[in-house]
Amino acid sequence: MTSTNYADFDVPQDLKFKTHELIRMGNFNCSAQIPAENFAGVLQVPNKITKAEVNLSFSVTPKDIIVTGKISGEREVECARCLKHVVQPFSADFSETYSTKLEIIDIMYIVAQTLALTEDIRFLCAPDCKGLCAQCGHDLNEGPCGCQEEHLSPFSVLKGKFK
Repeated sequence: MTSTNYADFDVPQDLKFKTHELIRMGNFNCSAQIPAENFAGVLQVPNKITKAEVNLSFSVTPKDIIVTGKISGEREVECARCLKHVVQPFSADFSETYSTKLEIIDIMYIVAQTLALTEDIRFLCAPDCKGLCAQCGHDLNEGPCGCQEEHLSPFSVLKGKFK
């Protein structure tokens, strides 16, 4: 089973393909830049996709169309400790089988699901990020803030209660 690369193939920006066209073309590979707006709402706010490219491989059988692909690009994420916005690369593979009886194959759905699953629960700008001062909000990665550290014991509230 050989496949052809179609660099000039007009990949729909919404990744909705007409099944009869895919069957006519047979096995082939294609890629396209996808507008970041297509992924609005996929990641938790304030994180967002800023750049995305999809590489697709179609394998056509008499009953099925097998789509394997890779979505890669960049996303802007907020550090959980210091709240800085940093650009982070991402890449994820996916695969899905569709019936040839469908009129339209919507690949955007599986791509969006794949992106949502790649999102970390907590992003850090660096593994050793110091975060913000709990008192004044100064970014401790830029140096100390000058606030006095309070070393309160959890039992300090009881001090003076028992005489």
